[in-house]
Amino acid sequence: MPNKPSIRPLSAFLKALSQEKIDCILIGMMAAVEQGAPLSTVDYDFWINLSERRYLRLHQIVRALKGTVVAPTLFELSDGTQVNVVFRADGLRSFDFELKNCHLGKLAGHRVQVLGLQRIIASKRASGRPKDLATLPVLEDTLRLSDRLKKKTKRSSL
Repeated sequence: MPNKPSIRPLSAFLKALSQEKIDCILIGMMAAVEQGAPLSTVDYDFWINLSERRYLRLHQIVRALKGTVVAPTLFELSDGTQVNVVFRADGLRSFDFELKNCHLGKLAGHRVQVLGLQRIIASKRASGRPKDLATLPVLEDTLRLSDRLKKKTKRSSL
């Protein structure tokens, strides 16, 4: 009998969050890349709908999946994938408010909520970190191009 294929660690992490009924939103650069931004990043950033004082639940999940807790909100999964979590996002409103305006994407075989490009820009601008500010021109260009393509598609479908 063939061996059962292993579940990718990111997929297992997302599955564990779902099983624990912990909602999340993909934010940051990976969310921007998913929407066409021509940038790269080495980690996945998730906004977790969990009170900050309950972060140990995430540590338990990561350890159960044979991952490493690098810092209270930074994890390395068993294949080296880096996952960063936040409990509040700079420049954004509440988790529930932002969730209503996300779009559904697919990541590691799971449906995930993805923060819109306009809100990613707002968050990066509000953070004020040099690395975030440096990406703003590319993100803004991507948003403009995306808006133009949507308008063009809408006109041609009429």
